[in-house]
Amino acid sequence: MPYKFLPDVALADVAFEAKAGTVGGLFEACATAMSDTMVDLSTVEKRTTKRISLASPDLDRLLYDFLTELIIVKDVDSLLFCEFEVEVSPGGTSLEASVRGEAIDREKHVLRNDVKAVTMHMFGVKRDGPDWVATVVLDI
Repeated sequence: MPYKFLPDVALADVAFEAKAGTVGGLFEACATAMSDTMVDLSTVEKRTTKRISLASPDLDRLLYDFLTELIIVKDVDSLLFCEFEVEVSPGGTSLEASVRGEAIDREKHVLRNDVKAVTMHMFGVKRDGPDWVATVVLDI
């Protein structure tokens, strides 16, 4: 599993650490962990594809903005995603993503937590040997 949940970080938050061999893989793992926080991913089908293009001043902010964009899409368009393909530019300041999922269906989906925001508490991306690692705390 490319991510693990971190217990006892805060009462109204969910924290996770994600790891991958590439920056794009790290963004995919973080998006998957955040979606797994919101819904049982096995109940979400790949019916809709959405393209996301973002630019940010640095890699940390790019990840923060990407996860925030997924929350905004959930809140505005009522979409949940279960599959993520992310390409991050070599400088780590822009990305192109293709995300797949479907409209929220309370009868079909096993909903877990309503993620309200990504917080800056403990947030960060770092290199750890051959891997990239991110720590993310979500406000629920």
